[in-house]
Amino acid sequence: MFIRMRSRRANIITAYVVAIVILFVGRQLASNPRAPAGEPVENALIFISDSDSIDASRESNSVYRIGLDGRGMKRIVGSIPHGDGYLRTTDIDCHVASQQLVIASHRQDLNGFHHALLDGSGLHLDKPATGDLLSATRQISIAPDGFSIIVSRQFEEFSPTRYGLVVGDLRSREFRIIITTTAGWSFMSPAWSPDGTRLAYVVERHDRDASTRYQLGTARSSGNFRRIVFESRLKISEVAWSPDGKWLALEMNRMIYKLRPDGRDLTLLSSHQAGASSPRWSPDSQRISFVAPSSFQGFNQLLVMDADGRNIQQVASIRGEVINGCWV
Repeated sequence: MFIRMRSRRANIITAYVVAIVILFVGRQLASNPRAPAGEPVENALIFISDSDSIDASRESNSVYRIGLDGRGMKRIVGSIPHGDGYLRTTDIDCHVASQQLVIASHRQDLNGFHHALLDGSGLHLDKPATGDLLSATRQISIAPDGFSIIVSRQFEEFSPTRYGLVVGDLRSREFRIIITTTAGWSFMSPAWSPDGTRLAYVVERHDRDASTRYQLGTARSSGNFRRIVFESRLKISEVAWSPDGKWLALEMNRMIYKLRPDGRDLTLLSSHQAGASSPRWSPDSQRISFVAPSSFQGFNQLLVMDADGRNIQQVASIRGEVINGCWV
């Protein structure tokens, strides 16, 4: 009798422990941004556009996916509701291994960014749980580990608008400023090195004589040991670090260049007559996608070229604005 009671008690305890473990694992998987779900996405370009008439009427835009052969264009994240209207997003980035997609919006009242999978499922707003605010995020970038994230966000105490860099974690949603700003400086377009230990970014420097200089900077992922590797009077808008770590691609004066992370070997890749923007590297570092206006009024092209600037090919011609996002 005593043995049966002890056995029953042991079974109850075992069942209770198993139930707790299952509940814990379930919660971990549900909250883990790397948990696989949805339709796997690869061999495509992800971009922002207001090409849909619905977006145009709402003064918003959406996230689209298109195959490298120009086929299968699909709106994966439609107009995002916010307040009495819809958001106009400014930047996106993705992480192929975990199929994550993050979406920034330049709205001061948002304090966060939207987060989904690359097939568009699971869209939700991520807000900082602790630390610094994320109001008016201009650019956003996911680290190679799939967890760390960095944004260029507005510092409201300055006018005209100034930006600094804030880094955070997708799991804990803790954010902290790593590069602050002053009235004379803005820090934008952050890009992670492939090993996640360093950052590249654009510095917009406003001098006392009302002139503006643009610099390309690098730093450790903590924001320390900052170094200016390149400087120009021409406007530098974006920078992207190649997955093999050997090159930075940048948009300067509406043209695409590449240079070494130490600032050497500046090379012009695309001098498209109407301008070029938004360079993004292929996962193997062999090609670069970018955007250029079409010869048809109101259209923009998604283009792909070899990493040396040769063999430019059109992926698609799209009505409306186009902001290149990421290559998966």
